[in-house]
Amino acid sequence: MSQIEIAQIIDQIKQEIAVDASGHGKASIRATARLANIDATGLVRSLKTAVDNSRSKLVEKIIRKGFEAVEILGWSQSGIPDIAVATILHYYGYEAGKRCSEQARLACEAFESIGVRAWIQDIMGWTKPATQPQEQPTTPALPPVEQRLHTFVQAMKTLAELTGGRLNPYMEQNCKDFAANLIADYNRQSLIGTQEKWMGVVNFAEIELGKKVPLSGAHYRGHLGTWVRTFYPHLGDRQETRLVNGVQQPIYVYACHDPAVAAGLTKAIEEFFAHPSPSAALRQAGAFASKKEPVLTK
Repeated sequence: MSQIEIAQIIDQIKQEIAVDASGHGKASIRATARLANIDATGLVRSLKTAVDNSRSKLVEKIIRKGFEAVEILGWSQSGIPDIAVATILHYYGYEAGKRCSEQARLACEAFESIGVRAWIQDIMGWTKPATQPQEQPTTPALPPVEQRLHTFVQAMKTLAELTGGRLNPYMEQNCKDFAANLIADYNRQSLIGTQEKWMGVVNFAEIELGKKVPLSGAHYRGHLGTWVRTFYPHLGDRQETRLVNGVQQPIYVYACHDPAVAAGLTKAIEEFFAHPSPSAALRQAGAFASKKEPVLTK
């Protein structure tokens, strides 16, 4: 008896071996008996002792593997699970005394290196089904503008109650600007077919680029607006009246919906914050030649 002969036997009983979708294998009682080189009737008789008071040694071994007695009785119809097939072959290869067979030992040697389940899968040409690609998580979207505005108003009412109506002036201005921007955004979206997005340079820097533009210091917001108008005048010269520090003021706004303008603003803002002394560069460029106060920016 050789492994070649074992392969021939496997080919003869292949129709009585199956693998389910999860990769678990089963073999009929006849196929298992053929592999072990024992009488199939004798194997059935031995398995039926699972519910007797005196169980066979084979059944005791199978039960120790975790199988239930009632389950074992059903194998004549459903087939023997791959783990139990391995147990049966090992029993008749090494533990059955005079009933041990060389063929059962060779069958054990054939699958012991990789496991009986993988051995049966290989015989049947089974491969693990390709997993379905996971759906990409959807990017969370902001609620509608009117809902955000309603939530903001409710939050402001709560804040007013907690502080007695005494807000820090800067916080109050920020709240007013935020509400004004929400309303402006809502009005823009209400216009059918419009995709325009006009913003002041400070708003663009803080909202689109995530930068904090200070109210004072070397890189304060007034100098940022002057920087753009001085070194990047081609980005536009449109002005709108908007609320600035509690007062309606004309400010320069830019067509941020235009990729070229957005890219120009981004470059201007990065250069402004990277410069060690923007005021010196503006003074050298003659930005402060006029005594007239520069137009405020937002």
